[in-house]
Amino acid sequence: MNAIIHPSQSAAQVEKDKADCISKGNIAAKFHYQTQKQTTLWLKLHKKYAPQDSLFSTYIDTAEYLATEWPHKNGSLIALGCGGGEKDIAILEKLPINTSFLATDVSEQLVLHASRRALENNKNKTLKPLVFDLATAIGLPEFIDQFVGSNRIYTFFGIIPNFPPKNILPQLKALLRPGDYLLFSANLTPNGMETILPQYDNQLTRDWLAEFPKSHGAGRGEVRVAIKSEDDLEYISASFIFQESCVMEASENLFKFYPGDSLQLFVSYRYSINSLARTLEPYGIKIEKSFQSRNGEEGVFICRL
Repeated sequence: MNAIIHPSQSAAQVEKDKADCISKGNIAAKFHYQTQKQTTLWLKLHKKYAPQDSLFSTYIDTAEYLATEWPHKNGSLIALGCGGGEKDIAILEKLPINTSFLATDVSEQLVLHASRRALENNKNKTLKPLVFDLATAIGLPEFIDQFVGSNRIYTFFGIIPNFPPKNILPQLKALLRPGDYLLFSANLTPNGMETILPQYDNQLTRDWLAEFPKSHGAGRGEVRVAIKSEDDLEYISASFIFQESCVMEASENLFKFYPGDSLQLFVSYRYSINSLARTLEPYGIKIEKSFQSRNGEEGVFICRL
């Protein structure tokens, strides 16, 4: 199975975007999933720290509820930013057998991984996966329309935390039509940010995030993880702190860094139920039903326009 690549993820555009990120000192999330090594490091991290067992049951509860509300015998589940695809496929397995599965992500390796998993685990039709950058792709609704029909369920698990809301929610809204369902997850902080910091401030996370600067010419440095805030939202921030002078390269451009300079690699925004509803409201996206993990640190939300 081959993936279909949107122009937003063409080799030339990716290199241009990469150079732009390095020049601004702020690396887009997609650049941590580009190579096989990055994918392997991420999957290892995900296996250790991602929600398991009792937390995963939140997705099963969501799927069982959705199965009673979804009125169509056919349709499509479109997994936006599918990653390994585990949660998306858990939803798919509760839907009618004629529901097709479409994996999408910025990483070709991950969409192929998720598609193979879907083929192995269920009898639903698995469509040829799509590779695009949801945050920057132009004409994305028309692009997706070429491959799937109406009656759509979009899943968007683990992605919203990694973007400032204003950078991702307009693109997400543009995909939705009346009658579509949007299922997404958000990280919650029932007991404060300090309690969840170890999920990010660990060696597996540092190894994964450091791979980008190191593979583009960075010398000695360290990944530092901290708690920050913006408006009424708190978030985890990870930055690469340079410990020696070096030159990074992308798209035939050279970027000089000196000891003490920093490169922001990663953010993870945390929400409360109320702050999430307030964040979605300007975009016309309404929460119809919510499910929370037993520890309260993750929520899954069924939304519509």
